[in-house]
Amino acid sequence: MSGVLLRERGFRDPEGDGGGAPRLRFRLLGPLRVSRGATALELGPPRQRALLAVLLLRPDLETGVDQLVESLWGEDCPAYAKNLIQKYVSGLRALLAPDPGGGRGVVLEWSGGGYRMDVGDCEVDLYVYERLAAAGLAAARDGELLRAAELLEEARTMSTGPLAEGLEGPMLDRERLYRQERFLADMEVRAELELELGRHRNAVPYLHYAVHKYPLRERFLWLLMLALYRSDRGNEALTTYAAQRARVVEELGAEPGPALRSLHASLLRQDPQLMTMSALRRDGAAPFG
Repeated sequence: MSGVLLRERGFRDPEGDGGGAPRLRFRLLGPLRVSRGATALELGPPRQRALLAVLLLRPDLETGVDQLVESLWGEDCPAYAKNLIQKYVSGLRALLAPDPGGGRGVVLEWSGGGYRMDVGDCEVDLYVYERLAAAGLAAARDGELLRAAELLEEARTMSTGPLAEGLEGPMLDRERLYRQERFLADMEVRAELELELGRHRNAVPYLHYAVHKYPLRERFLWLLMLALYRSDRGNEALTTYAAQRARVVEELGAEPGPALRSLHASLLRQDPQLMTMSALRRDGAAPFG
């Protein structure tokens, strides 16, 4: 999957061009945007913008014309789809080429098996996010919790919206879902770190927002209940659980998951372990205990 490949890419200094020629900056998170220095570029029709997003998701990889057609239209493609791909590639080459003033561009070439885009030293926000998140998760695994929290918080600020927001295409739809799941998983770890560092009160507003925006994401609710309890707000933790349980029963006809029910039981008996147990969830391990 492309997200794995993106994690291997180095990320660029987001502050500027070091006094050199202006480089291109690509924004894939939120609406697709490209700028050269302070100048935003006009990216052309929606399918051309979608093609650019697809190529950015496959850095340095060959992508055949048939694969690009499937990525942009799926099975419901026009008869002249391949001609459109060629037209859009020509448009992108002209748009992203080095400018006469010395501004740096990207390479979009045909290499026998398909089109390949090399962004060189241009900045792509998704690559930056992936690098920061991967470094943060690695730091958490190594026990560098404060550093991990800082990296994941920096990554969070990079995500300003859904991937290539507003653009259509089967590949972009799949990647958008994947990126959303990865973002939420990263942000769960971000919240876990706040609790692990003893910053329970700092975590409460963030978790309230996460629970409100993603009400069926039970891990956020679990962390919020624990953060409230550790902030001397145990009654609020119980009230929060009761409200969520009522919502789940009404909307889904089901009970909350076992992790939430177990935490609720521990809150009711004011289990001393609640103040000392780790909030970090290891892969394949129980949420707590």
